Amino acid sequence: MWNKLKEQFNYLKLEKKKLCLITDSKKFESKELFVDAIASALQGGVDIVQLKENSFPDDVLVEIAKKIRVICDEFGATFIVNGRCDIAQIAEADGVHLEERCVSIQDARYVLGENSIIGVSAKSTDDVIRAFNEGADYVTFGPVNVDKKSNNTISIDDIIWVNENIEIPIFITGDITLDNINLIVQSGIYKIAVTDPVMYAKIPEETARNLTRFLP
Repeated sequence: MWNKLKEQFNYLKLEKKKLCLITDSKKFESKELFVDAIASALQGGVDIVQLKENSFPDDVLVEIAKKIRVICDEFGATFIVNGRCDIAQIAEADGVHLEERCVSIQDARYVLGENSIIGVSAKSTDDVIRAFNEGADYVTFGPVNVDKKSNNTISIDDIIWVNENIEIPIFITGDITLDNINLIVQSGIYKIAVTDPVMYAKIPEETARNLTRFLP
């Protein structure tokens, strides 16, 4: 019974989230400008921040994570750390996002607690099914490319299938911009995870707000 209640609790925490920002600091001249861009994006409607950084030393990453925790609290956003349970725990993040070669979902939950949010990256419907069966709270699924088919991208049919058959939130990743967001939403995509279109926008707040206007 407790496991079922936990699943429902985490589902409710993510159910209404629509726009996830996966961070990338490479093109920023300073950590301050990087954090400012995240704050701007949150002001524009980003409701999940996934801190995905490998370029900072751990002490700097902890400093940044703590700042993002505070900013996310100000906007009522969910804060997730990519691949680092230790950083997530120190910064009191809401959870962790796991990719290949990361710890298991079970181990991540053991470290962070039963109420922590655990996300998983998926590149195929089989990956999504596996993540769901292993207890993931949400999945990022992609990349999608609405303009052409490729062996390295997921199809609209794949997205429709997981939306109809998988009972956890699915955030679609890939080539998603203001130029094609309307077509993407018409294809049945209602939750997205992006980096460059928001992170490197001249005004992240403005781009985030424009993207959220298309998400029902």
